[in-house]
Amino acid sequence: MSNSMFRREFAISGAGIVSASVAGCSSFGGPNISEEEYPAGTSQDGITDPATIVGSTRTALANNGYDVRLEHDGTTLRFHSGFKDNRHYRKVGDSDFANEVYFDGETLYIKYETHSGYEYYTGKTERSFSDFHASNSYYREDLPGDEEILWANIIKHIRGYYLRNILEISEFTPVQTTDRSGRPVVEFKIESVSQNAFDDTVAESSGSLLVDPESIARSVDIKVKTSSSGETGIAENRSYQIQELGSTAVSRPSWVEEEF
Repeated sequence: MSNSMFRREFAISGAGIVSASVAGCSSFGGPNISEEEYPAGTSQDGITDPATIVGSTRTALANNGYDVRLEHDGTTLRFHSGFKDNRHYRKVGDSDFANEVYFDGETLYIKYETHSGYEYYTGKTERSFSDFHASNSYYREDLPGDEEILWANIIKHIRGYYLRNILEISEFTPVQTTDRSGRPVVEFKIESVSQNAFDDTVAESSGSLLVDPESIARSVDIKVKTSSSGETGIAENRSYQIQELGSTAVSRPSWVEEEF
């Protein structure tokens, strides 16, 4: 895909990026760009090849530092990973708890919740930086007291629940060209979701997807309400967002200094 569309869309009267209702949308609705200018895997009809977007996103995360945030029903996951000093940090938690893992290239540090409060663990590991940064698998660590931590790595997440699944069950429509963290993107909105993906009747669905010129999904979110026996509830409420991609510095958590 050519970047010319983004230069054209944003260079309006020298004013830079302006309201989406003026710049980035045509009078007929949707981005004012040609079919050839859509990112690979997308078109004016929506998402044509989810595998292309998932593959491009996976490659970008594996080959760059990243700071990614996932959310699901009040639980937040953060994956922050950088090639400088081969540092990796991840955190999962909600308003009541937070488990954290920090890896500095050779030593592993873990903060985890138990029935009696937080405990801390450190030790050398045979895992490499790549095992944390780019593995399409689960991370599992045995801890003292028959405790364990089991998390899916970020690549596993985007190849499943937080990106691929959303792309495959949703119908998208392009809305506009816009900007995300200094990067031009095409924004798509969810028009509908597949009823086959839910046990109860889909009552409402909404969400959005931002795709950059390299077919990298910069963010996606979905919210689905279903109804059964006259009762309506939230069946899906999750999101994924790349906050940084490229050179990023991973700081040593304060609890590492305090406990070790």
